[in-house]
Amino acid sequence: MKKSKEDKQETAQLSLSEWQVRNKEYLEKKAQEKAKKQAELEKKRAELEQKKEEMKAELENQKPSNEKDIVSEEIDTDSPTSEEETAVQDSESESEVEEQDEAEAQDQEQDEEEVEQLELPKVPIEKIHWYRALPVLVTSSLVFLASLYFLTPLATMKTIEFTGNKVVSQEELRSSSKIDQRDYTVTVYKNRHHYEKNLKASSPWIENVEMTYQFPLTFKIDVQEYGILGYLQKDSKYYPILTSGEYVKNEVAADALPEERMDVTFSDAGLIKEFVQQLKNVPDSIKKSMRRVDLTPSKVTEDLVTITMSDEHQILVPISHIAKKLPYYEGIHPQLEVPSVIDMEAGIFSYAQGTENEVIHEASNDAQDTESSTQHAEQSTEHPAQSQAEKPEISENN
Repeated sequence: MKKSKEDKQETAQLSLSEWQVRNKEYLEKKAQEKAKKQAELEKKRAELEQKKEEMKAELENQKPSNEKDIVSEEIDTDSPTSEEETAVQDSESESEVEEQDEAEAQDQEQDEEEVEQLELPKVPIEKIHWYRALPVLVTSSLVFLASLYFLTPLATMKTIEFTGNKVVSQEELRSSSKIDQRDYTVTVYKNRHHYEKNLKASSPWIENVEMTYQFPLTFKIDVQEYGILGYLQKDSKYYPILTSGEYVKNEVAADALPEERMDVTFSDAGLIKEFVQQLKNVPDSIKKSMRRVDLTPSKVTEDLVTITMSDEHQILVPISHIAKKLPYYEGIHPQLEVPSVIDMEAGIFSYAQGTENEVIHEASNDAQDTESSTQHAEQSTEHPAQSQAEKPEISENN
């Protein structure tokens, strides 16, 4: 048992650090000194008590005799002095004990102060431990700063600026974007594509939206609007036709209309959209000179339109063939001396305005001539074939 206890003590001592071992030895030494002083004080107290008891026993054993009255008187006279001496000695011994106790208390207080003031030895920390702790420290610091940021009003402070808008107002854009002033700046940046979609869907005027962030609190929203290609004329009212192929149902006042414009008189949304899409491949010089577009379907072509130009020329062309045929107008236009009609329905030919019936009559005559010529050619080809078939029969008869 003793060996096991000693082994445990040794292992406990080995597990302690150097400064802890020194501190333990110092405290054990102080405890031993204190126990030694306490034993000495107890010993002195025991000796004093023993002396007192011996003196009391001597006084009790003394018997007065008749023959020695003088001696008894002397003893009576001397006893107070001996008692005074013993009292003085007792008081002196008690004062010495008190002084020793005070001295021991002071020494103990000093020892405790020294132990408290004893500084722990500084153990150097290896660099690898710093490297291991660095990610944890950085992560915790960032989490703390982020939490502090979201708790402050700075997290919701932001400035929104709209640029590029001419038709749609700032108030309409702000309300249609659905950006709340109470939203966090981080969430607004994260959901910026969602706000762009909201703005695109809010108005037919908006072609594209791009939202960018500028440090620290500014969001810039660049708005691109569709241009106006022409105006839909309906019941003496005008509505803008955008380059997207849609027309806006907001009426434009007559005094706000431009002098040089293109008026479209048919209101079919599908035809208007196809007409705008076909015009994308037409040169701008031709589009700028277009003044009026009327739907004039024929028996053969349902989407045939008549385009009146600024120089009073008229173009007949199907909407589905505008991108293919209308660019030829640039080469035909310089050859026209009078207001003419350029017919692009079946082929491409032109004639002066007002001579449409003559052209149709000539075209019918030409068609009849071509038909008669083809029939004559067919008959002529059939006659030699028959004569050749008959000749062998004659020869057989012969």
